[in-house]
Amino acid sequence: MRMDSTWRGLFKKEWILLKWTVVWVVLLNVLVILVVPSLISNLVGIPGKLYENTYVLGGTWFAFYTFMGAGILSVSLTKEMKSLEMWLHSPRSMLQLVGAKSLFAACTSIVTLFFGGALLGVTLYFLEDWTVSSAWQGFLALVSILLAISLKLIFVMTIGFFFWSVYQVLRCRTSFFAVPITGFLFVVASILWEVLRINNFFNWLRTLVPLRLTNESFYNEQTSYFFTGFVPNGIVFSIGSLLFYLVLSYLLVAAGSRLFEKKVRL
Repeated sequence: MRMDSTWRGLFKKEWILLKWTVVWVVLLNVLVILVVPSLISNLVGIPGKLYENTYVLGGTWFAFYTFMGAGILSVSLTKEMKSLEMWLHSPRSMLQLVGAKSLFAACTSIVTLFFGGALLGVTLYFLEDWTVSSAWQGFLALVSILLAISLKLIFVMTIGFFFWSVYQVLRCRTSFFAVPITGFLFVVASILWEVLRINNFFNWLRTLVPLRLTNESFYNEQTSYFFTGFVPNGIVFSIGSLLFYLVLSYLLVAAGSRLFEKKVRL
């Protein structure tokens, strides 16, 4: 019971800190999906382009959502970096404090992502002459994309937090070399990641109990190449890749929390 109240209190603090950020994210979803496509179509003067503009702009906006979790977490950390005493004297562990921020940022990003997805789905349904069958397949394709982006934004957020923590520690010790050293470490990590990719490690992970919601031509690279990177071969994720990314994300948050604690105590 005490643990539940602790997390509720931390989440309430995050909401108070970030409520206007959340409001702006929701408004951006409405603007990008409902307003901007109409403005572009009116400027171009081709009414039939509204469906295409909505589809492209909505899809592009969702692609940028892979960085939304990192962005929201960055806003939260930046707001509280001005009062490090709060971190130092808090009765909660650093992992709890950072974990609550990360979880709130991830949940906020995913909820607003699905809100935007619902807006896009309803808009495309009314703009196009869909049958029940095609609408259902479109729904499954959209959910596939949103689920894949949700998992990716969590992972990108944890990577961003880890290297941000590395930078904060280095800045306290060697301010002049903090940026190049952090950049060098990021390049090394990217090279190791690329080695895994070249050796088909990630392809192997995708074979471990894959989840595929639809086999529609939505995933055809010639008609929707932009999204095939999110759902290659229609596979949203596999149990193997899900476990791998969740464990790695936890380790990144835990390691980043330890580093950030060093920064607070310096």
